[in-house]
Amino acid sequence: MLVNLLIENFIDQYDGLVYRDPNIKLDSFNKISTDSRTINDGDLFIALDGENFSGDKFVEEALENGAEYFITHNQIGCSKEIVVDSTLKFIQEFAAYIIKNFKKLKVFGITGTNGKTSTKEILNCILSKRYKVLSNIGNLNNQIGVPLTIFRLEESHEILILEMGTNSEGEIFNLAQIARPSYATITNIGNGHTEKLINKESILEEKSNIYHFFDSDSVFCFNFDDDLIRPRFNHLNSKKISFGITNDAEVMARKISSDFSSFSMCYDKKQVQITLKAPGINNIYNSLCSASLAIEAGVDLETVAAGIESFEGIKNRFKIIELKNKNVIINDTYNANPDSMQKAIEMTSKIFQSKKKIAILGDMLELGKISEEEHIKIGNHLAINGFSELYSFGDKAENYAKKINKGVVYGKLKNHSEIKKYINLDSTTNTVILVKGSRGMRMEKIFDSLNN
Repeated sequence: MLVNLLIENFIDQYDGLVYRDPNIKLDSFNKISTDSRTINDGDLFIALDGENFSGDKFVEEALENGAEYFITHNQIGCSKEIVVDSTLKFIQEFAAYIIKNFKKLKVFGITGTNGKTSTKEILNCILSKRYKVLSNIGNLNNQIGVPLTIFRLEESHEILILEMGTNSEGEIFNLAQIARPSYATITNIGNGHTEKLINKESILEEKSNIYHFFDSDSVFCFNFDDDLIRPRFNHLNSKKISFGITNDAEVMARKISSDFSSFSMCYDKKQVQITLKAPGINNIYNSLCSASLAIEAGVDLETVAAGIESFEGIKNRFKIIELKNKNVIINDTYNANPDSMQKAIEMTSKIFQSKKKIAILGDMLELGKISEEEHIKIGNHLAINGFSELYSFGDKAENYAKKINKGVVYGKLKNHSEIKKYINLDSTTNTVILVKGSRGMRMEKIFDSLNN
């Protein structure tokens, strides 16, 4: 791997090196790891601090599990240690050094309020048909996850796809400075992480840093249907490509089926028919975004379509499970913010118009001052879209019920398993149940309780 080839040269010029035993040779370790529990023989352990712990506490466990050497910011007095000023700074600067020295690599950066992970995976499906591709595992998209992804690069890789997440000002700038994407997109802008980023305008400012390090050959892909994004980036002084459904973009979806499972994708007077394994208006947008980036990377429309159609969907993202008695459960428990919650409610209503509709919703977290207002809006949206029952989980989720119709049945859940007191699937017929909430609410436990 590239880490083995480059780490010696990097450490020699790293300005934060405090101590290193001259007998330590770093050209033959297995891989870099930050988790002492999953260390393999020959790994290099980096002792990163967390919010509530010091990484040094796990050095002994890492060595017992086979770590060859370890990097720390507190000198312990061990022959296997390398001491630096900051382990977080070290991994970020080393990741940037790898990118700088991998000249042939094309880097794609993906950010936005919703759709980052799905767009990344769809783009991976497309580009993997032509190139050797590396991307983040899961949503390892933060100040630690992006460097760890870069550490997995091999000389044979041609494409690096990086999902970039943020909940604080300056984080996207830092990730862009590390990865230097030459292809980038902002999928959309909505109310997510407003606890620290305040409002949509602040979120847009933060996300826009993804193209801060563009050069004249870089390409920006943008959502032409997003009213915040379109006016800002339509006149961006770089190569760009737009996608959309309702406005006249360069890459467009037409003839969308009523269940959002198929559409015609149009580009440059050409058209291909696409059938999604993971239906939804959100995945149509994610597909268009991925297609736009792939087209700019030189992939033909037929290969783009084949890649999109091979995408299986993301675990716990609007997964439709059909049960007996014409019942359906939608597992959308991966995460939630006001925009994704609204879209999930609308899609459930449109796809299952003839069924009785039940919502089981958890807190939407990290919304700050607008939290109560946004939860109330979602409750109103449930009523507009024909939901007849609502069950909330979490203190903030109680606000969903403040403006629901009087005829809507409401229950507050005290724990994940209490839902069985309210819903018995054996005696329920022709009903669709939407389960959704923020990651921290562990709403998949409610889904599992219902589904088992």
